Amino acid sequence: MEWGIKENRIAVIALFKCNKTPLEIFNLLKLLKITKKFVYRTIKRFKEFNTIDDKPRSGRPRELRTNAAVKAVAQRIRRNPLRKQKIMAREMKIPPRSMSRIIKEDLGLGAYRRSIGQRLTDALHQIERQEGRSYFIGTQKMATDRYCLQMKKCLLVERGHHPASVMVWWGVSYEGITQLHFCEQGVKARAINYQNYILEKVVKPLKDTLFVGKNWTFQQDSAPAHKAKTTQRWLEPSGSSDLDPLDYRLWSILEEKACSKPHRNIESLKADLVKSTASIPLEVVRAVIDKWPDRLKKFINVNGGHFE
Repeated sequence: MEWGIKENRIAVIALFKCNKTPLEIFNLLKLLKITKKFVYRTIKRFKEFNTIDDKPRSGRPRELRTNAAVKAVAQRIRRNPLRKQKIMAREMKIPPRSMSRIIKEDLGLGAYRRSIGQRLTDALHQIERQEGRSYFIGTQKMATDRYCLQMKKCLLVERGHHPASVMVWWGVSYEGITQLHFCEQGVKARAINYQNYILEKVVKPLKDTLFVGKNWTFQQDSAPAHKAKTTQRWLEPSGSSDLDPLDYRLWSILEEKACSKPHRNIESLKADLVKSTASIPLEVVRAVIDKWPDRLKKFINVNGGHFE
């Protein structure tokens, strides 16, 4: 049996019935770590109400932090310990503050403290292997390292200064998808570059490859290089990113597949992008394109404004 406040009150009243004074009761029960105030208040409650139970409270009963809610949260965390608190609160329709109190106060849990360390280059990794020691760069402290050793698990987030990036062009259609086209490093997203490197060399040849003998329409978003006057003279863009299947769904699928983990160099990122593009089924692409008429109706209903 777990010893608590109720058991302390029972002990106080038992000694009180044996004609012990409050001071004598306090001295006898010092091992229970109770205060003199606790002894006097317990005796007073017993004299007035002939009970050791608390008075009925006037506050409203709990509606969200119920035992059922605490149990449901515990089960979800047990199934997936990496589940985000904010997303779980939204899914269970529990306010974020109540969700935080359930996790911290009711379950006694806390989030892992992620260690942030400088990302090591290939040259530093080579030095690390040769000398047989680790480099602690930046503000990573040994106290954090000890904490991770105790927990047997350390969530290390690598952070680099000025990470490299790559500019990618991708086309999708009901007939299939195009290969990824990577723009050269240093090439700016200007209208003239878009026309010379993308429209002329990538889009125009599609009539002889992907759409042989078929009528087709080119759809693009409203990026500055896309809606420039010189580009509009080259073709007639729609000018709405909310209608572009790539922008409202497919780019996020590709990003989730290829960018879920950090890449140490541009070539690794390019290879993962190509691999992830090839893994997207054509049925998924066609399902996204099939939603285009519905989005077009929403676009008309908001008079060309923004919509989700």
